[in-house]
Amino acid sequence: MFPTFTGSSRKARNVNLSGQKTTNPFTSTSWAPSSASGASKTVASAQAERQQRQQERDRLRAALRIQKSWRGHRVRRNLRTERRELLDQLYGARSTTAPDQRALQAVPLVLAVFQASRPEDHQRLGLVAQDLLQTRFSAFHSGQLHATRLNTLIRAVITALERTATGGTHSQTQVFLETLNEIIKLRPEAVEHVLGQYYRVLGRCCHNMGPDSQLPGLLRTALVAPLVADGVSASFTQSAYRDFAFSFLTQQNLVVFERNVGAFAADVDTDRLSETLLAAAPGEPKTADSLNALLWLLAHFIALQRARQRQTLHLHYLRALHLLLSALTNQLRVHFSVSGDVRDAEEEALEAVPPYVAEQAVSLIDKEGITELLEKITSNQGASSISDQEDASFLAGYFLTLISCFPKFADDIRMRFYLADIPTQQGKLPAVRFFWNAVRKTSLFSVVVSSQDAALDVLRQELSVATFATASGQSHSKREWQTVLLFLELYVFVLRLTDDDDFFSELNPTASYEVPAPVPRLRASSLPLAELKRLTLFLKHLGFTLYYNAAELLDRATGVTKSMSSIQDFLASPARPRTPEDSSQNSKKPSTNVTLIAGIDFGAFRGLVTTAVRMLYERDSRRPFLPKGHWLMTSKFDMEGFLSAVVLEEQRQHELRESGGDEADSSDDDDFSSRNLVHAGPRHSLRHAQLEKLRGQQKRAARDRLRATIGPKMEILRNMPFVIPFETRVQIFRQFVYLDKERRRKGYIDADQWRMSVLNEFGGMFDRGGNGRDILSQHHAEIRRGHVFSDAMKDFWGLGEGLKEPIQISFVDEFGIQEAGVDGGGVTKEFLTSVTKEAFTQESFFVTNKNNAYYPNPCIIDAQRQTLREARLTPESEDYQHLMAETFRQFEFLGRIIGKCMYEGILIDIVFAGFFLLQWTSTESDSNYRANINDLRELDEELYQGMLSLKNYPGDVGDFGLDFTITDQASLPGQPTRTITRNLIPNGDKIAVTNENRPLYISYVARHRLAAQSYVQTRAFLRGLRMIISPSWLNMFNQTELQRLVGGDNSEIDVEDLRRHAMYSGVYQIGDDGQEHPTVKLFWEVMRGLADHERRDVLKYVTSTPRAPLLGFSQLSPPFTIRDGGQDQERLPSASTCVNLLKLPQYKSAAVLKSKLLYAVQSGAGFDLS
Repeated sequence: MFPTFTGSSRKARNVNLSGQKTTNPFTSTSWAPSSASGASKTVASAQAERQQRQQERDRLRAALRIQKSWRGHRVRRNLRTERRELLDQLYGARSTTAPDQRALQAVPLVLAVFQASRPEDHQRLGLVAQDLLQTRFSAFHSGQLHATRLNTLIRAVITALERTATGGTHSQTQVFLETLNEIIKLRPEAVEHVLGQYYRVLGRCCHNMGPDSQLPGLLRTALVAPLVADGVSASFTQSAYRDFAFSFLTQQNLVVFERNVGAFAADVDTDRLSETLLAAAPGEPKTADSLNALLWLLAHFIALQRARQRQTLHLHYLRALHLLLSALTNQLRVHFSVSGDVRDAEEEALEAVPPYVAEQAVSLIDKEGITELLEKITSNQGASSISDQEDASFLAGYFLTLISCFPKFADDIRMRFYLADIPTQQGKLPAVRFFWNAVRKTSLFSVVVSSQDAALDVLRQELSVATFATASGQSHSKREWQTVLLFLELYVFVLRLTDDDDFFSELNPTASYEVPAPVPRLRASSLPLAELKRLTLFLKHLGFTLYYNAAELLDRATGVTKSMSSIQDFLASPARPRTPEDSSQNSKKPSTNVTLIAGIDFGAFRGLVTTAVRMLYERDSRRPFLPKGHWLMTSKFDMEGFLSAVVLEEQRQHELRESGGDEADSSDDDDFSSRNLVHAGPRHSLRHAQLEKLRGQQKRAARDRLRATIGPKMEILRNMPFVIPFETRVQIFRQFVYLDKERRRKGYIDADQWRMSVLNEFGGMFDRGGNGRDILSQHHAEIRRGHVFSDAMKDFWGLGEGLKEPIQISFVDEFGIQEAGVDGGGVTKEFLTSVTKEAFTQESFFVTNKNNAYYPNPCIIDAQRQTLREARLTPESEDYQHLMAETFRQFEFLGRIIGKCMYEGILIDIVFAGFFLLQWTSTESDSNYRANINDLRELDEELYQGMLSLKNYPGDVGDFGLDFTITDQASLPGQPTRTITRNLIPNGDKIAVTNENRPLYISYVARHRLAAQSYVQTRAFLRGLRMIISPSWLNMFNQTELQRLVGGDNSEIDVEDLRRHAMYSGVYQIGDDGQEHPTVKLFWEVMRGLADHERRDVLKYVTSTPRAPLLGFSQLSPPFTIRDGGQDQERLPSASTCVNLLKLPQYKSAAVLKSKLLYAVQSGAGFDLS
């Protein structure tokens, strides 16, 4: 017994008065009787019996239903059999019944017995149809048969036609088509409720009959009968055109229709068809569920319009066409991609866009498609209407969509539109000037130009609307944006073709430029200076906002539902229907691809603005025409803390890259793997390509959004650096280099300290077997004089990015003896300057233009390939590939050396061509460099003048017999002259140069000479350069600034600045009195009296470069140093350029010092006279 709270531990008694066991009867796995007894057994038995009785009743009712159904089926079968027998008797050989009486008896019978699955019923229906045709439906005209029976009859005929079109006889098909035509003529309303099935069946007939069919006339009549029916309601006609569009035109390979489209189009009102497409509502039934159907609808719609050959063209046709193209932008862009190799592989293996569709689509952008379209519109609309802002903006949207859909032909589209003259009330204007006038009148242009902050308010409002741009029903602001963007497309195209004479002739009309008569179109398309200032302000304000406030704009747009156009909803693209769950999931997932207007996403819109503003800035930087400081936007920043803020952003982005959150730019995002596409199969190739494209776009958009969020100032420096002063950007560049050194060297910036840290980290300083010495040995090289480049590449190629770390150089003379000296930085400088001098002057990697500016030798690769072919080496052989790869490695290594000089702040006396420097700021995935005719002048003055003559030639350039090919030299100096003829465009040898396409020819020649011909050399060089210097750092400068960064400032030498930062040693060292040595005073007196070119000679003599550092001589490392060179008055000064040291004898007079100094400088005296 144990005590409890009650005082007793005995369990209370539990009495069950029900007599049942405490078991749960519902836990039994079966209702069958068990060993249980008592009440629980009784309950279980009752339940089992009740279930058995219910099952018996269900079986009985099921048996009754089966018997009833069978009896009904048997009765109906017997009845059909009887009626079929009656039909057969009516049409038996012994039948003497007249056709009209026979038809009166047969129609009810055949309608009662017809079954689509029974071929003999098709024959019976055909016999009845023949009687009806023979009697011209007299039984219905007389009222003996009620007209409502025609509704049933037409359904039966349509069903029978569907079967016979695939496996029936020619006569049956003919009878059914004739019957349909007569029924619709008699009672058009009979077909109203089956129009969808009606047009689907006619489509199958057109598909299955083949081109040799004898029934195109009947098909044409049946096709257009509902469209041209008399006495019907407007809703019927609207339904007929709707089903004609979405049930017939969406079908593929309508052979009969496509071969005879002219006959079919005669009775089709394309205006009403256009209105139907524009009015298609998303709530209507979806008769096609794939973009393939939409592609065929587009092709057939274009074919109908082309076949009509109308003299006028209404804008609502273009609106419908624009609607279809907008819905198919991604699919057409994939097919008509710029990349020739990928496009060929897709086209041959997949045919993502059927040939007929491609043919009709391309007709939109050929000469007739664009030129005649403009002529028809302008002639139809007249001067007053085409000047209307709405019509102009729509025309802009249509051409923007064409450019987006057909990137392969984008230049052709721009050229044909650029050549167009648009009538206005003031007369005809070139398209560029017409749209510029339209842009100036837009409210958004005036607002953005007025203030640096106005663009943000405009874009906020634009991206906050609940419905995004669609092809129809656009807001006023959307239409204004379309006008602006088309103008930018055309103006960028014009800038590429405009030489400085044409450009500046309009800026300064009073200047004496030779103006041929009539005025060339390029000159007529140029803008006056006052308008150009407003345009640059607009672009600068807009571009700055698109980058600096990108995160806010994209976040504002995230979650906003993009309204699909009616046609897109009507013809949905997913393989399965959209569900509410899909919509909810999509609404929760942020969109990374924001569209400002239809067909142009945020990235493309920003890229177009950036391209335009950069092209104007590059022209202004080459030959200034805008006021000083015009491009700066320093008021948008706190410039005192700007440097530290940018450095912080760069550190954040570096941390993100290290964590893998920000992938490097890769061109693979845009490339589709041909192998993957081939294995996808024809049915899924289009979908696969679309998904791959979307994946790449989303990856880049997510990366750009992340960058915009954590580094808005870095985005400005990367894309619009000119809004920040050059000196500030140089400081940022130097700070970036310093931070990179600090990260890589773990805080040990000094070369000796870094080497010591490596030894301590990997085995200790006294451990000769440690890895530290092996690491340092990789950064040391013995360089033979006269073989500097080859020895450097042999010893330092394997370092790769490790070339950023300090290197040690030991020079070996011609006798193989190592030169004395310790590399404290000066020998490294001499090594780097020697490598560049030897590579650029003695090797054939680079050549110079008339101004002695270097650029990659465009002939070296072709010459080497030709030499290897003559040696009977094939491109597949290992020797061939090894030798070509070695050449590419040499270019890449030279790029690393230039990068190393920039990284260490060592100036080199090399001047690069401006067009080559422009390519430094481009990336492999997004080339910002666009070759233009002015860059061609820097490359080849003779070719430039030839292109100008061709551009301004008043006669027919076809007389010259030119085509779209170019001849390249494939030999080096000293070798027999060899040439290679290449196509500038696909099949260029078959395309003649005409007055119309000569702007494109000039553009392609410039692009080939400046970029394409030396592409592989340039890419290899830039790969090496970017290994040392980050592309984002290079993007902060234009071509002139990059040259200053590489070779120093080209402005006049500031003697006082050099004096302030000079150092002295030996006798010349300044004593406690703070006074300079008399000889030093004479030296500075002489320097002040020298001409600037003589000062440059002295500076080059001492430092190896004739230009000052960008931020003054305080940045010269090592500093400019003067040491005494003895008291011999006849001795010449000497220099050690590796340490920027001038050894100056103690001359007594300024005259002697000047003469000796200039003689030494001009004679090139150096170590040998010291």
